Amino acid sequence: MITSIKINGFKAFHQFEMEFAPFTIIAGLNASGKSNLFDALMLLSSVATSDNLKKSFKEQRGEFLELFTQYGENSYADTMSFCVEMLVGKTVKDAWGNTATLKYTRLRYELTIRRITNQSGIEDLIITSEHLENLKHDEDTWIRKMLPKNYMTDWRPKVDTGKRGLPYLFTEKQAEIDTVVAPQDGTTGRKRRFPLTNSTRTVLSSFDTVDFPHILAAKEEMKSWKFLQMNPDELRQPTSKSTGDDVILPNGRNLAAALYRIKQTDSYLLKEITRTLQRFLPNFVGVDVIDDKENKQYLIKLKDKHQREYTSRVLSEGTLRILALCIMQFDDKHTGLLCFEEPENGVHPSRIKDMLALLKDLTVNFEDIHSPLRQVIINTHSSTLVSNLTDTHKDTVLWLAQMKNQIITLYNPDKERVEVLTTVMLPVDKTMQLTISEQDKKWTLHAVQEYLHKENNLQ
Repeated sequence: MITSIKINGFKAFHQFEMEFAPFTIIAGLNASGKSNLFDALMLLSSVATSDNLKKSFKEQRGEFLELFTQYGENSYADTMSFCVEMLVGKTVKDAWGNTATLKYTRLRYELTIRRITNQSGIEDLIITSEHLENLKHDEDTWIRKMLPKNYMTDWRPKVDTGKRGLPYLFTEKQAEIDTVVAPQDGTTGRKRRFPLTNSTRTVLSSFDTVDFPHILAAKEEMKSWKFLQMNPDELRQPTSKSTGDDVILPNGRNLAAALYRIKQTDSYLLKEITRTLQRFLPNFVGVDVIDDKENKQYLIKLKDKHQREYTSRVLSEGTLRILALCIMQFDDKHTGLLCFEEPENGVHPSRIKDMLALLKDLTVNFEDIHSPLRQVIINTHSSTLVSNLTDTHKDTVLWLAQMKNQIITLYNPDKERVEVLTTVMLPVDKTMQLTISEQDKKWTLHAVQEYLHKENNLQ
């Protein structure tokens, strides 16, 4: 799970940083930067796994030049940089089934990307630096704030001897060429070197085996970041057996196959999914999935109080979205980060509180050492959703997103000063476990609710 991020030079982010909890809520008006943060996470997830840097940028909205911070007309930042801190599992598995135990589960990954004009006169992208290291225990403030003291060593193993001082990835000059060095775990392991002269991918993305377990763990963590964009057409469709996939995709595809796998593993979980669904839709008393052998597919069916059955083909979008979340809660293949835009859509205001509880249940429980490392980040412009938050929502933090004019000094010969519209996130004081520095402005739940309600009415 991601615990903090720093961004500079990407879209409207300048010297931006924020912390995350297992359940993080970002409230703000439209065009306040909420979706841009998801875009940054999506880009990082892609470049950590893709073999083509430019392809990852093309997956984003707009031309890749527009992804760099704009300082003025036809003036953009030359570089963008990211720094993410994460908590990973204690073991990692590669694609061949080999496993390794990690010495450190708290990692920090840094990446800098520069735009250039290549020899053909075409705008291009290059990696200029990468860095991956373990977080030292004495500087790891997040884990002391967020984890119960009695369970801390279960998630961050204690290291008494052989503490690592060398990063897992670092960039240095070798023969005047920026080169990423990857020392193998241990004291006598070999080093791999990656000159960045013609790099078309991140070094992190090139590691696939447990020979370098901490690098692989960072890559797998970022690979697990999902961005829910559920498509009702995909949710309604049965899953063809020919797909060979039973994992729910971000658009909702394979929902029926995932439910069938859960049913085969433990049929009692269908009752648990039904109970969870009833919190939102009391009329439904049964959730099932059938093996349609004739058509070689799996099909979801819901039953109401009058014993009438409805296939997924006729269910409403709101019902399908909620059903998908209920299934994910009991799906042991669902791990990692889940980003979800405006989860209140299609949900009756009286059920928003239940929706928040469902999303919270989709996150890790640090007091259960067998709990999967799950995390949820949502964004919203709903004052109703914010009003349903209480101080009892543990392991949850709330941020208010706003756009703000900021004077920036450019690193050019004239040291030009420009005014740039940037995204800021203000931590909301709701008696959460994460402390807030004195210089930060603290918002109360009531203030955020009133702000969203007033501004939404003006739009």
